[in-house]
Amino acid sequence: MAFQQGLSGLSSSSQALDVISHNVANANTSGFKANQAVFADVYSSTLGADPYKQVGSGSRVVAVRQNFSQGSITETGNSLDMAINGDGFFMVKRPVLGDNQTFYTRAGEFQLDKDGYVTTATGYQLLGYPGTAGAGDAVPIQVPYDTGTPRETSTVSLTFNLDANQPVIDQTANPFNPSDPKTYNFSTTVVTYDSLGIAHNLNLYFVRTGPTENDPNSTWDVYGTLSGDESSDPSLVSPPVSLTPLETLQFNASGALTSGSSLSFSGITLANGATIGGDGDGSININLNATQFALASAVNTISQDGVPAGELASVLVMPTGQIQARYTNGNVVTVGTVAIAAFRNPNGLVSMGDNLWISSLESGPGVAGTPGAGTRGFISGGAVEASNVDLTAELVNMIVQQRAYQANAQSIRTQDQILQTIINLR
Repeated sequence: MAFQQGLSGLSSSSQALDVISHNVANANTSGFKANQAVFADVYSSTLGADPYKQVGSGSRVVAVRQNFSQGSITETGNSLDMAINGDGFFMVKRPVLGDNQTFYTRAGEFQLDKDGYVTTATGYQLLGYPGTAGAGDAVPIQVPYDTGTPRETSTVSLTFNLDANQPVIDQTANPFNPSDPKTYNFSTTVVTYDSLGIAHNLNLYFVRTGPTENDPNSTWDVYGTLSGDESSDPSLVSPPVSLTPLETLQFNASGALTSGSSLSFSGITLANGATIGGDGDGSININLNATQFALASAVNTISQDGVPAGELASVLVMPTGQIQARYTNGNVVTVGTVAIAAFRNPNGLVSMGDNLWISSLESGPGVAGTPGAGTRGFISGGAVEASNVDLTAELVNMIVQQRAYQANAQSIRTQDQILQTIINLR
């Protein structure tokens, strides 16, 4: 019997050493979960056996259990790297037509492939939900390279002050001419964009026309030109032949704007065939938030809703799993939301190598959801989860199993000596 017991002990210790060696080898593998050999004693089943005289038959490894405790989170500087802070697994698939097998991983070292898909280092595509949907079937997440689509300007907004000390300009003697600074008191420029993303300078000119003897109100005429374009509106021909004000601003005695806060610059046509005005109507709406104080004329804020064409500049991952693509024109697009799978029994997952698991009958199916939903953890972008192997503990366990192996070998040697003694009896 001692031979069998010793051999079972050698086998168990050998398997335990295999598990420990595997853990040590993966101490630096991102997302790796340490394994632990679970032992059980072995007894021969004999009907009517005397419970006071049972002698065991050794030991065996009944399971190699995975430790799914949280590994430390380490920043990497790669914005697409992700670490799950809590429970759950990333879902990935092979980019092969007809392959519907879903794999699960805790290793969040992701990158973009040539087609813009978010993939693992071994080429598996990360699954998620389109945009911010967070529902439906999980599909591969793709980051478009060229969705920095231009948007034509439809609205311009300005906050500014017009100097109350500025003189009134006699437009009869000095008709407005954008080329002659003596014919206007103040000007400013706003960069706008057409439907092709080409920039055009919208130039606004302010001419003080009142108060006068017949009108005590303080008034300013607003003129506009769009540089680099052609139009049927003569106000857009440079130099203009005849100009009419786009609007007249009126201020009260306290310097507050009482009339003319909104105006429209219409009739714009562009020689390049592009459109401008948001819906291509050739009209730009201009919102003015103006004051007239005894301060130098100056613009405080300018905003407009057009953007030029852009290219992909960076990708950012939010804690709730949204992947945001940022483009050189300032556009920020949420291209997808990472799906996280949760399991009732993670220990039932089957390891497939390459930091991947697949589900089994023991684990049950993975239930997909968004980060932070239910028991699922949140995502730390620009970081990865390190292996949860405790190298010190593993080395100590290695010594323990080495001693156990030696002890079992010694029990076999002892049994051999006893057997040799019996054989040598005369």
